Amino acid sequence: MTEIKIIFRYNISEVVYPPIEEIVYSEKKVNIISGDRIKNDFLKSENPIANKINNLINNGELIPTQLWSSFWTAMIHEEQINVFTAAIGNIEQFKEFEKCIESKKFTLTEIIYLKLNDISKLTEMAKQKYFKMYDNEDILKKHIEEYHTMREEVINYALPKYKVSIHDFFLEQIKI
Repeated sequence: MTEIKIIFRYNISEVVYPPIEEIVYSEKKVNIISGDRIKNDFLKSENPIANKINNLINNGELIPTQLWSSFWTAMIHEEQINVFTAAIGNIEQFKEFEKCIESKKFTLTEIIYLKLNDISKLTEMAKQKYFKMYDNEDILKKHIEEYHTMREEVINYALPKYKVSIHDFFLEQIKI
């Protein structure tokens, strides 16, 4: 069985908090598909899908929906736990992802949502570490709230269909 999990965590988090790779653990072999891995490995590879996506990005074009499916499946390793921490943002992308994995007979076994209950704690960490970049707390809070609204829509859609685990953002370890 090719197992898929999704971890939602606000994307500034890796700037001020350990990356997902450092806080997940498993007894099985894990393939983590993070934003950094997508940018540094996949999009720099000679994969034909990566080349198409790079051409679109370089021309300032949006990536069409039909390419997302090929992109996602190119990142998945069969017979492993594949953990997506990036590339599935809003409800439309999630529904496309859902169709994609169903068509390949992969199994979405869990969505882990690391919910940020204390926005001020994260904004304070960001300001301390990168005071110039994140000195406007209101803008940062607005981005976090928009992120949560987008993720909550996906979570609400997924709740009746999948196992959804909601944890505190500052969780130190995640068993997958």
